[in-house]
Amino acid sequence: MQRNDLLAVVFSTVIVVVGFGGESKSGVADETEILNITVGKPTKLSSETYQNSSVLLASRTGAVGVIYAKPGREPRYPENTRRGMAMGYRVSIDGGETWGEEMIAPDEFGGGQCSGMLRDGGAIIAAKNPQPSTDFTRAKGWEGYADPSENPEGLQKDWFDILYLRFTDDMLTWQSETVRIYQPKGVPFFRGEGGLGFAKGKMVQLPNGDLLSPMGGAWEGDGVARSWIVRSTDQGRTFKYYATIDYSPQDLNPELPGHYIGSDEPSIAMLPNGQMVAMLRKQYAHYAGEYKPMAVCWSDDVGKTWTKPITTKPHLMNISPTLAALDNGVVACQYGRPGFHVAFSLDHGHTWQDRVSFSHLPEPVITGQFDMIKTGPNRIVAVGSDSEGTKAWPVTVERVTVSPAHATLAGRIVDEKGSPVAGARVERSPNRYAADDWTEDEAGKKPEGTPHLAFRSIQPDLGHPTVRTDTDGRFTFDSAHLGEYILTVEAEGYAPQQRHVKVEPQSKPQDFALKPGQLVGGQIVDVNGKPIGGICVVLNRWHCHTDNRGIFHWAAEAPVPQSVAVKIYKQYHAYQAIRKTMPLSEIDGAVFTLREQ
Repeated sequence: MQRNDLLAVVFSTVIVVVGFGGESKSGVADETEILNITVGKPTKLSSETYQNSSVLLASRTGAVGVIYAKPGREPRYPENTRRGMAMGYRVSIDGGETWGEEMIAPDEFGGGQCSGMLRDGGAIIAAKNPQPSTDFTRAKGWEGYADPSENPEGLQKDWFDILYLRFTDDMLTWQSETVRIYQPKGVPFFRGEGGLGFAKGKMVQLPNGDLLSPMGGAWEGDGVARSWIVRSTDQGRTFKYYATIDYSPQDLNPELPGHYIGSDEPSIAMLPNGQMVAMLRKQYAHYAGEYKPMAVCWSDDVGKTWTKPITTKPHLMNISPTLAALDNGVVACQYGRPGFHVAFSLDHGHTWQDRVSFSHLPEPVITGQFDMIKTGPNRIVAVGSDSEGTKAWPVTVERVTVSPAHATLAGRIVDEKGSPVAGARVERSPNRYAADDWTEDEAGKKPEGTPHLAFRSIQPDLGHPTVRTDTDGRFTFDSAHLGEYILTVEAEGYAPQQRHVKVEPQSKPQDFALKPGQLVGGQIVDVNGKPIGGICVVLNRWHCHTDNRGIFHWAAEAPVPQSVAVKIYKQYHAYQAIRKTMPLSEIDGAVFTLREQ
């Protein structure tokens, strides 16, 4: 089956839609806003592809520092490196377009990614995300003291020490220091690892200079991860617990595949309207297509209280978010696994679109756990890996008003010989980025190759705009709103295809060449006949998942097998699995019942 994924953008200017218009009362087409996203030439920092230690930090002067994995150098302190690698360090004074000479990164740095810009000058970053048993120490004198006046340090229980790095304004020099954190309920603990850690996202600096820093992990008694904030009133020398962003023991989306983690790796940003937004990781396991989408929530009182998280729309999957709020009102979110992406929002994070993809590679080729930082009013730099190594990409985001807000979306459907396919159905459905189906490896244990956009068949009752091709195989959607969509093509005797498209003021034709094959689908229900979402359905080596209506979708290319090995189960759930070999004719359109164990 031929499927088209999003193209990775490296040296280009891309026009993407960020708003929709309609017709005015006078009948004149409305204007709409689009983005000019300019992705500059990347700077290659290292040949290392599999790493998660790259980090960006910036000062008030506009100087930007990048720390990254640098294999082949003998580290001074091996215990502070990842996989035996030392770290490199470079500084940019032009927003990441060019970088200065490589230096040896601070010896104390061990992979922390939560940095903060300081009003009084310079920047700070946690040297590493500590583990209680080895890296985190309770502040001296805390044991047994309920009243701070009873001990010389004046410290109560639940104060902790952590190593920090403090950089100068030019980002060229730094010093290490001990920072003290007040954290209630003792040492957080999760996943058998422990983990009181400054989280993935950047610190937020309030107008008075106070710092809010996101943290992730779990507290004593927590069953899943939580996300919270600590606050510093002294330019990052001490922090105290401020507020919990989210603790949700129950899965927000049980109908989706994946292993629920709770709320982890929070990133926060202050929006131009004074509201705050937070992005949260909800996925634990690492399979590229078994995902819990990241969730987003908002605060109207400077982070003291937060709305209940909702899943990103469309789903951003599935880990390591970093937010940046630009001066023009656009919010950027860097994330990964699978791949390495930045998506944008023009409505304060309620919807996401216009994704720029630097890589689609899965774990363990690249980790997808990278970083991004704002470097100017409407500029960001993203650092991470593609197939060639670790790179830094400068990105500029401009808002542009265009008219009209509609365009024609057209194309042609042919077969492998170039002959027109008449009567094919073409559906224009809402944008999505999910990659939750794949071909299993021969051992049947993990995905094979790069993840693609997950296939979903045309379901007429959902009401998405659908047209038929004419005798020459041509189709047309008149007056489509500018924006991102999924085109799905189905025709009798052919394997269906789909494609992510952007309707732009001057859209190119969308042509498809279909291969022989057929659509195969069915439904999974429980003993009460209720559809079950997120079910793994494996047909030979094709691994897909049911949607929220329990339907599975397979675009089978010729030669289509007469009989198929079927495996149906729910990952991380106690359903009785179904394993059998069946004629394909009995699978298509069938309803399978899963029973609880």
